[in-house]
Amino acid sequence: MKNKPVWMMLLALAILLFSLSLHAVAEEQLDVTALYKTKDTDASWSAETAEVIDLSALDGNLLTISGKGDYVLTGTFNGQVAVEVSEEEKVRLILNGVTITSSQGPAIYEKQADKLIITLAEGTENRLTDGAALQDGDDTIGATLYAEDDLSINGTGSLIVNGTQKHGLQSKADLIIAGGKIAVIAVTDGIRGRNSVLVLDGEISVAAGGDGIVSTRTDAEGKGWVVLAGGLVTVKTGDGAGTVRASGKGGFGGKGGGRGGWNTTVSTSSDGVSQKAVKAATDLTVLGGTYSFDCADDGLHGVNVTVNGGSFSILTGDDGMHADSDLTVNGGGILIAQCYEGLEGTNVTVNGGDIRITASDDGVNASGGKDQSGFGGGWGNDRFSGSGAMLTVNGGVLQVDAGGDALDSNGSIRITGGVVGVWAVTTTGEGAIDFNGTGTVSGGTLIVASTGGVMRDTSALTGQSMMALSVSGSQGAEIQLLDAQGNVLGSFTPLNAYDTVLVSSDQLQSGDTFTLLSGGKTAYAGTLSAGSVTAQQDGWGFGGGRGGRRGR
Repeated sequence: MKNKPVWMMLLALAILLFSLSLHAVAEEQLDVTALYKTKDTDASWSAETAEVIDLSALDGNLLTISGKGDYVLTGTFNGQVAVEVSEEEKVRLILNGVTITSSQGPAIYEKQADKLIITLAEGTENRLTDGAALQDGDDTIGATLYAEDDLSINGTGSLIVNGTQKHGLQSKADLIIAGGKIAVIAVTDGIRGRNSVLVLDGEISVAAGGDGIVSTRTDAEGKGWVVLAGGLVTVKTGDGAGTVRASGKGGFGGKGGGRGGWNTTVSTSSDGVSQKAVKAATDLTVLGGTYSFDCADDGLHGVNVTVNGGSFSILTGDDGMHADSDLTVNGGGILIAQCYEGLEGTNVTVNGGDIRITASDDGVNASGGKDQSGFGGGWGNDRFSGSGAMLTVNGGVLQVDAGGDALDSNGSIRITGGVVGVWAVTTTGEGAIDFNGTGTVSGGTLIVASTGGVMRDTSALTGQSMMALSVSGSQGAEIQLLDAQGNVLGSFTPLNAYDTVLVSSDQLQSGDTFTLLSGGKTAYAGTLSAGSVTAQQDGWGFGGGRGGRRGR
């Protein structure tokens, strides 16, 4: 075997270092400009320097591009546009009002090139439809726009992709979307990049029978990642959230629709088909953008998931955001209005952001182990095992209404800052806060609302002073904690009725005067005394007081 040239070894090292940078510490920001080149985003073109091809004037059903450069395509074509140049050459296709319908294989098929760039010309609508899938050795070519190499899409025009066989957009290398109004309908995956997927900008809508946006490679360092940096992205997978995965707990009452009234039948992805909105084989990073998901399976899914910004509205039949390893939220606005569990990972860390979760089971779940609903597996009876897990809240706003445990950890729970408000039923073997290791509150404001006149497990929390009160409120009645000067230390609006409230704040010491408002009215005005006023423990203890966890 010949020795690899120096440039290949240097490239391999660069890829490894980049992979490590994707899973950076919370305070570091990923430099997205290092992930693409100018050609990927440059949508300018000139008919004087590009070759213009009127597809309507062609004979036959195959157009082959065999030389590098820019090609402007117009017209209607019942056939396939193929690109086959040397592996060092780039080809750009400017879609300037085309309708391409293939009877066999992709509408646009890049067989060999260094990179295929698709530019959507301003003010144009372009349509692609594929035909019967092609077989290339062991590979099945089943995508409407398919590239064996890197694929980039830019511009301001529109692209409608009808994936009748399998996928909509697919690259077997890196896939970048830098602009355009793109609508994808696909039998299986909507947008699929083997090595990576980078979304920089654009208005993207996906309706997929499989995953909406997915990277798949797991056998090489620095591959299999997804970065969402911007744009407006809407994804629906399967039949949408529809139903929430069976919890065996009977659900809980609420406002109905997507924010209460849970259906406990199995979601549409229980047949083993992955139907996640966005899935990365390795790391998934969100830097910005606006996202609306209605998915049968997880909203975001990866080995490590980091959310630094962006705005999310999520309806899902399983987890809102799931990481097999570390799930970190540093910022952004996250509304998970329907899910089985909201945030889930071996370690879950909230450093910032505004997070609102309505879950039929646990709101936030830190559990040791790997979710078998990712690559190569179904759910199984015990998705997690072990106790090496940590749930940490250092900042931000976290509000949870849960049918199971609001905050749950197979290991420990640590709250050092932020405003945390949780609601949970505490008379059904579930509780607002549950952990097997230690539970500490050493900063921030904690508001716990419950029903049944009990405040399960809170006696095991250590750290700053806390106090439980007999306070009743109807569903949607805001709870506000005020200091002696009337400053709001924290607020929480449960979606369900409550009769007990526990409060704690690093701004209040034992003996300090405070006021608690429920629905805008004073429910308590007095001093903070550690412990319970009228609420009672129900005999359950943190740290496996009943002989260990109940499987989840």
